[in-house]
Amino acid sequence: MSKIAHLLEMLITLQHKKLTTASELADVLEVDKKTIYRYINNLNKADIPVYTKKGRYGGFYIDKEFYMKPPKLTAEEFQALLAAEDILNKNGFPHERELRNAISKIKSVSINDDKLLKNIENGVGFRINSIGNDVKLDDKIKNINYSMERGRSLKISYYSFYKNILNTELIDPYTLIFKNGQWHIVSYCHKDDMVKSFTMSRIKNVEITNDIYIKPRTFSLNEFLKNHWGVFNDGKILVKIKFDNSLSNLIENVQWTINQQVERTEQGEIILKLYLDSLDEIKEWVMGFGVSAEVIEPASLRDEITREIKRLSDIYK
Repeated sequence: MSKIAHLLEMLITLQHKKLTTASELADVLEVDKKTIYRYINNLNKADIPVYTKKGRYGGFYIDKEFYMKPPKLTAEEFQALLAAEDILNKNGFPHERELRNAISKIKSVSINDDKLLKNIENGVGFRINSIGNDVKLDDKIKNINYSMERGRSLKISYYSFYKNILNTELIDPYTLIFKNGQWHIVSYCHKDDMVKSFTMSRIKNVEITNDIYIKPRTFSLNEFLKNHWGVFNDGKILVKIKFDNSLSNLIENVQWTINQQVERTEQGEIILKLYLDSLDEIKEWVMGFGVSAEVIEPASLRDEITREIKRLSDIYK
């Protein structure tokens, strides 16, 4: 990522978060802390009022009066961008990944109309095709910042990414990060008993509860990002699932994602390969096939399913 892109992500983070540390910024941008201090110096030289709060709970913050207003795109302008992206990629554009990321960032910072997003987003396979937000982005972030400051759990309404199902989740937010044009909440999820990320654009509603939580000292954002690189970085996650012969017709004849690959083994089993941005809900989809499906890769998804099976076993003992 270029220096300009780093500075923009830092500026957006500082503008919306009340306080963020050099370590957290370094983890998100994948640079060292010395580079973060140089970036802060660059922003100050550009007359952007970034200040430092010293002490154990210190960090960087931006003057409340400063606000960088993003440009607004009309539906027609954004449709034109999507059409250009489609034409270029179909003709073998050499910078397809970079273009896709650029469009994502433009959408994230330039379009603040939820009805517009609902009309122009078309999902494929495991991607949600329409979302409706009850709360504006600034209000969501305000509630999340308050929750983290006061140590209060959040109840969120969250859209599944492979079908339009609205789930209610109780989470303990550990940090809020802006990466590759998207806001994410890294949180402990009570239902899944694990730390995971929630994409802000798929959150319909945020409610602050009276439940108190304390972020564990053992939590490391750097380690979390390393283990979930596919969600936050440019590359996608390769998922391999083995299906037995009884499901061969279903798996081979359905277009699950645009970039899927299907192979048949000598034993008649089907290997389905998917390239996904996130593993959030595919676990439930795979488990819906019961013993007829087995995750081969990645190991993290196998581990999640193993934990889920153990919890089910404990319930039915």
